[in-house]
Amino acid sequence: MSKWKFHNPVKIHFGSGSINNLSALIGSRKSLLITTPGSTKRGTTSLVRDLLGNSLVAVFDEVEPNPTLSSVLAVSKNIRRLMFDNIIALGGGSALDTAKTFAAVDASGNEGGLADQLNHKFSYPKNFTPKPIIAIPTTAGTGSEVTMWGTIWDMVAKQKHSIEHPLLYPEQAILDPDLTITLPRDETIFSALDAISHAMESIWNKNHNPISDIFAIEAISIIYDYLPQLINNLADSTLRSYIHRASLLAGLAFSNTKTGLAHSISYPLTTHFGLPHGLACSLPLVQILKFNAVESADRIKIMAKALRADTTVESMASELTKLFERLGLHLNLSYYGIDNSCVELISDLAYTSERTDNNISSINRNDIETIVRSLFDEEKYNI
Repeated sequence: MSKWKFHNPVKIHFGSGSINNLSALIGSRKSLLITTPGSTKRGTTSLVRDLLGNSLVAVFDEVEPNPTLSSVLAVSKNIRRLMFDNIIALGGGSALDTAKTFAAVDASGNEGGLADQLNHKFSYPKNFTPKPIIAIPTTAGTGSEVTMWGTIWDMVAKQKHSIEHPLLYPEQAILDPDLTITLPRDETIFSALDAISHAMESIWNKNHNPISDIFAIEAISIIYDYLPQLINNLADSTLRSYIHRASLLAGLAFSNTKTGLAHSISYPLTTHFGLPHGLACSLPLVQILKFNAVESADRIKIMAKALRADTTVESMASELTKLFERLGLHLNLSYYGIDNSCVELISDLAYTSERTDNNISSINRNDIETIVRSLFDEEKYNI
């Protein structure tokens, strides 16, 4: 048998109303809240204020979608001199990633060199001790509440940066499905598609392991069955709970494998063409499934039952395509205003060893271009 390992240190609290235990989890510590304008508008920021009282020393609620270098530095400028013991990250992936990046900057003491450090991989001091993070996701898809990674975007240079460190795993994660009830339809769909991408990429991944497989297969199964139901019943708390659980399981899966080719292709779709992240990383899934089945059929087949398909590639690809159809989505990039003259640009930017090297099957730049070109195939993908 092959050797493998699995590790995740995050203490998880899941269930309706679980946010009400926040004060008990914080204890006597002083907290900083990093969140979004949306959380404040929906009243979730006020809920946290009420739960923590005087132990909440400050709130930064200006987190932007797809957080940038400048937005993280804005956090640092506004709150770095405050005295606090831990960080509460409330919101979607953007809030969680902002909190992790700020925690890294705060602990490394190198605010001015953030851009350079991100360009040349973050350099952590020997005594690096970031403030503990309590992650409270209000979307169902990011998985960031159980990973040590954070994503920061440079929309000027059209680049995506990542930070990572074992001490950037959140200390605790509170997953309260009730906090996702007011999430709009499109955000609900795109977040869940991010989760199914995490799950599938952990399966067709060189770093796969039996524990990640269990989490990933269950996540795919839940999303396949319940996401189409949820978009027609957005206030259904049971369906929200299912999708929140699937997002968590997918996060646990890729927390030990990293993401792969689909995410690599997604980055230029977001930085250059503005596609939401969850949508961008899900659009190539059907073609990547087909590509990997050529060399790694046994890995792909383990998803068949979760997709309600037989073990043939054609059946699995068909069922995955049907999922997009049931969600009312197009798989053709032309539908999103992207011209097929951009194939080479997308392919060049998508070929990043940091992600493509994780793919279970060998892949080169030409293979990526073939996959990207297929996303403009009107006959197959304009559903």
